[in-house]
Amino acid sequence: MFRFIAIVLLSLLFQSCDDGDIIVTSFNFGDANLALCGGPETYVFYKINNDAQESISLQIEAVDSMFIKQDTLTFILDGNSNFVSYRKYDGPVTSSYFCQSTPPITPTVTLNYAGDSGTAVLTTTLLLDDNDGVPTVENSVDIMEEGMGDLDGDGIPNYYDSDDDGDNIPTAVELALDLNEDEDNNPLTTPNDFDDDGIPNYLDSDDDNDGVPTRNEDSDDEGLDPRDDTNNDNVPNYLNSDVTNSFDSEAYIQHSFDRNSDIQLLLSDLVLTNASETITQETINMGTIDNVVDDTVTFTPIFTVD
Repeated sequence: MFRFIAIVLLSLLFQSCDDGDIIVTSFNFGDANLALCGGPETYVFYKINNDAQESISLQIEAVDSMFIKQDTLTFILDGNSNFVSYRKYDGPVTSSYFCQSTPPITPTVTLNYAGDSGTAVLTTTLLLDDNDGVPTVENSVDIMEEGMGDLDGDGIPNYYDSDDDGDNIPTAVELALDLNEDEDNNPLTTPNDFDDDGIPNYLDSDDDNDGVPTRNEDSDDEGLDPRDDTNNDNVPNYLNSDVTNSFDSEAYIQHSFDRNSDIQLLLSDLVLTNASETITQETINMGTIDNVVDDTVTFTPIFTVD
């Protein structure tokens, strides 16, 4: 009798392993780096654990602008445009498996789970830097600070505007011309204020306070450079209150800033299925990728009449 009951129990056990019951398991991808390929409309994020000859990947339909905006995006897994794949192989797998239009013949997939339920959350952290040496003031909207304010109204927040006051002399140049004598080699402690109006030159659109905007003191109208010296006294016009000739300059100089972004990817409420099993994962931290974008942007702001 006991033997019969044991056989029945074993029979039920084998059936329960093959009837699609939910199995909760874990993945050993903690030491694997998150990688990325694809674009500009379809991207594949993947991690490879060759110790176990396994991979997990996420394919999403998105645009590359998601990497140049500070944002958190949520993608719904639908098994079509957005889906996760967990696979095991009969040998080591490389990035070419994910980054070629046609996967290589080897290794062969020995086990495949498709994830068409859950969400993928992509967080992009963006850093923009005009390299002018002025520290950014986080969350500030004061137009006189290196934050979100836009002193010259050129559409570029001060923190990545390489010419904060719009006078066509780059901020870094105006700070480099540190004429104060505090001898600390730091132009930001007491930045030069040529006309003593309480506004440092790099934030002053009329540096010599002669009534002519610095931008309009470009006497030869060449190169949008107001540092001309009309009377040859070794003092540029924009710092010489005795020179008040005005030349309308209705254009900005070329601007540039460095752009760098990192991303973090999180999978939530993931359900992976194959023909006979279901694997659930409440959360999988896929990890981060640094320097997804790392470039320099050069452009010329559109000039508008004051």
